[in-house]
Amino acid sequence: MTPQAEEVYRYFLRHRGESVGSVPEALGMDPDTVEAAIETLDRLAMLDLTDRHRVIATEPRIAIERLVEQRLEELNAEIRRVFAARDAISGFLEDKREGDQASVVLDIERVESGARVRQRLDDLAFFSYKETLCLHPGGPFNQVMIESALPLDTRSLRRGLSLREIFHPQALEDPRMVSYLRELVNLGAEVRITDQPMDRMLMYDRSVAVVPIDPKHDSTGALLVREPGLVSQLVIYFEGLWKAATPLGDYIDPPAEEPTLSKMEQRVLAVMATADKDEIAARELDISVRTYRRYVADLMARLGAVNRFQAALRAKEENWI
Repeated sequence: MTPQAEEVYRYFLRHRGESVGSVPEALGMDPDTVEAAIETLDRLAMLDLTDRHRVIATEPRIAIERLVEQRLEELNAEIRRVFAARDAISGFLEDKREGDQASVVLDIERVESGARVRQRLDDLAFFSYKETLCLHPGGPFNQVMIESALPLDTRSLRRGLSLREIFHPQALEDPRMVSYLRELVNLGAEVRITDQPMDRMLMYDRSVAVVPIDPKHDSTGALLVREPGLVSQLVIYFEGLWKAATPLGDYIDPPAEEPTLSKMEQRVLAVMATADKDEIAARELDISVRTYRRYVADLMARLGAVNRFQAALRAKEENWI
């Protein structure tokens, strides 16, 4: 019973025989609220509305006792429903026994329609919550493919998903493709390049992998693999390719090669910065003074330095020491 209905019931207990029309003014309620309260009390049999101009409130002991009995019946019915749920256990167990006895079927779904494959990929990407792994063995996407892939990738990255993709160098032959991949990296994706043989694959949260039915003809459809053992092997396959692949930035703009220094050359550079005399330096390195000076001359030439002090400075700038 609502607070308004209770207030109206108390009013009629105090004012036996009053009309419904007197309530709004007496209690300061709007007519609609009063009418809703009257309907509630009528439904609960707490008012006699035979004559709305002379309303009689049901005696409290009778009214409340009736409500208590009604509520107890509802509670008993609920208890019976709860206990009846136990009876369902035997039925569920029987279904489980049938499932255990049935032949084992690998959890691999075959999807042949191109439109259906795209829909399933969109659903998998939308419901992923951790990461997406991708292998792209072919050449560059066409403009239509880029325009359709970029919004999906952007949505995943903005949701906080990790996106790792491996492409073949052929994919970089189109400037539009390079621009697309750079944009992915700027958004937070990780892209690597490898010329190692690989098959096309998408993987979502390491729980479902999507591979072509026929790797040589993508148009034939896809297999959605959820079998844990197979998915685990595909993850290992991806991680092996990823480890050997080159980050996109390093592949497009290779960093300058650092000079290879022998251990003795590294020691000579270190001593050059501390030893005052060639004899002391040679003795510390356990080599002859002539050999030490030859090392020094060679290192100064490679560093383009005119003296040893400048050679030491440039060696530090180039992170040689």
